[in-house]
Amino acid sequence: MDIASILIIAGICILCLLPVLFRSFRSYDKSANDIEAQHPDVAKAIREARRNIDRGKGRYGP
Repeated sequence: MDIASILIIAGICILCLLPVLFRSFRSYDKSANDIEAQHPDVAKAIREARRNIDRGKGRYGP
């Protein structure tokens, strides 16, 4: 195999993994939307956790 075919295969693999990686982030938003009516405080906490993760604070932000 030459370098071009290796790069093409690597690109295809990366493109196939992107939906899997982004689905985990969308699940926080979906969970918050699903439980908004029953438990608004929990939905608010889930959204705050998502914002902390997006800012790089992790689960236990400062």
